[in-house]
Amino acid sequence: MPWILSARRNHKEGIIISNIGSVLTVIMFQWFKRMKKKISYESKVLFSIHERMNTAKNECFFVGFIDGVLANARVDTTELEPLLAECVAICRQVGDEDAAEIVMEASAGHENTPAELLQLLTLIAEVRSARIDADCPRSAANRLLGFCAGVNCDAIITTREARALLDRMEMEHDLQGDPRIEALRHVLVDSLQNEEIDPGESQEISHLITALVGDSYADTGIPSSEAIPVIQDLDEIDESTLEGSNIVLTGGFAFGSRAKVSLRLEDLGACVQASPSRKTDIVIIGTDGSPHYTHKHHGGKLAKVFKLRASGPAPRIYVEAQLHSLLS
Repeated sequence: MPWILSARRNHKEGIIISNIGSVLTVIMFQWFKRMKKKISYESKVLFSIHERMNTAKNECFFVGFIDGVLANARVDTTELEPLLAECVAICRQVGDEDAAEIVMEASAGHENTPAELLQLLTLIAEVRSARIDADCPRSAANRLLGFCAGVNCDAIITTREARALLDRMEMEHDLQGDPRIEALRHVLVDSLQNEEIDPGESQEISHLITALVGDSYADTGIPSSEAIPVIQDLDEIDESTLEGSNIVLTGGFAFGSRAKVSLRLEDLGACVQASPSRKTDIVIIGTDGSPHYTHKHHGGKLAKVFKLRASGPAPRIYVEAQLHSLLS
């Protein structure tokens, strides 16, 4: 009968559809399994790449820091505490054996600790400098940043340190064109015209260095490798400042994830952008920075912002602390 034939046909089609569904389920399951393995592998590869880059960055910064401390061809007593604090911070970050040895040597109770440290630092700088690619502009930039932090660790810039810093800045590095570097170079050249750095010039050079590597240990008690550049604009920021503004976030935020910060800023009327451009009004630096910055104290976003600011007033730069009341 027609209805029996129709029922059989529908039954067969149901089985076929069911079988097709089962096959599709198996295919999708296998695809997800492959993708999970691929994502896991790519995550491990990405982690490995970040780890190598961060190791190289920290290596260059630390060697540069030692070079900066040695710029006077001696270890001044004012540099001892900042040097040891930096070494402890480096040990905490990457477990550096040389940094640990410097701390141990300083605690050994030598009659002339600065002289003993001078010999050790000179040896470490010589050995580790040979491991750094001299032709890599990024390595040279991170070493320059370390050098700046080293000469400024006690917030005192001597004539010899200023001259050594200027020589270091003339080397090839990928911070050339950065307006902070250009401003520092200009002041160094002017200050060294009479071959002597006076206290006012020392203070000005020290202040310009803070824009690159943060305040000196002498001023804050914070090691340079854990500081952030002093580059924020000092005008007040409130809801009216944020409303209608194009904002870029960079670094890690104590308030929460960037997604959480973005939602809060959007609630206040801001538009959050992925990267800085001529249309960007404000850049906000997270309190926690980022371990994956291309340079020790800043990444690609801030590098672009500095270049934008060199040819115009925008974008303005703020740090998370300035928005504490608005974010909380």
